Amino acid sequence: MTITSEPDLRPGAEPSVRTLARGLSVLSVFDDGAPSMRAADVAARAGLNRAATARVLRTLVHLGYVRCHGEKFALTHQALELGHGYLSGSPLVLASRQSVEWLTNEFDEPCTVGVLVGGDVICIAATRVPGMIRAGLTVGARIPAHASSMGKVLMAGLSETDFGSAMDASQFSRLTEQTIDSTERFRLEIEQVRRQGYAVNDSELQSGHRTVSVPVKDKAGAVVAAVGVNMLASPDTLHTATEAHLPLLRRAAERIAEGCAPE
Repeated sequence: MTITSEPDLRPGAEPSVRTLARGLSVLSVFDDGAPSMRAADVAARAGLNRAATARVLRTLVHLGYVRCHGEKFALTHQALELGHGYLSGSPLVLASRQSVEWLTNEFDEPCTVGVLVGGDVICIAATRVPGMIRAGLTVGARIPAHASSMGKVLMAGLSETDFGSAMDASQFSRLTEQTIDSTERFRLEIEQVRRQGYAVNDSELQSGHRTVSVPVKDKAGAVVAAVGVNMLASPDTLHTATEAHLPLLRRAAERIAEGCAPE
């Protein structure tokens, strides 16, 4: 579930800028867990008061990005325009898309690439396996960083200042019996990820599912994304499954880095 807070703007920000920030906050709270909501629920998720939320929703309905059916609001197809420019023109997205398709052909498992936004990971490229009922993430999906291997990799690549900010933005909700919901335990986990250069997730986000992820780094060595594979838990040990997938994951990360590097 996505819960944001009142947009952090400097004192004296122009009303039009504050309205834009509120509008973007409202648009971002709709997801697969809450595709339609009452105004009060939108306000709670966006961290806005009800009066401001009502004004923003009316404007978005007028502009065609949101529709109202009875007491509930939902996004329209027009909202796709907001992400189209990024998805169709970003070198990182284009390189990621090609690499996860290659990985899926190799692994016969769903693969994803994600980036860090606050305390969450947003998926920018994803694949599905034909004929497989189990599906991985979809493009635009948002998952908590603390409960995902991609999130751990991305947070491990942050500076101490940025890591502290990401920790503050994380809610550490307990999603399964295996979820790390303690900041102390999570810090220890991140230290291990930094030492080994990859992260694993064993039923922390979804019971019975394992993921392994590695960082994608730019030429300066900064972590810009994470690429991972999603698999069902099997009789193989987590160590065995991890070692089997790491070489190709690292090769995919290199391909992505090369594909989005400035010429």
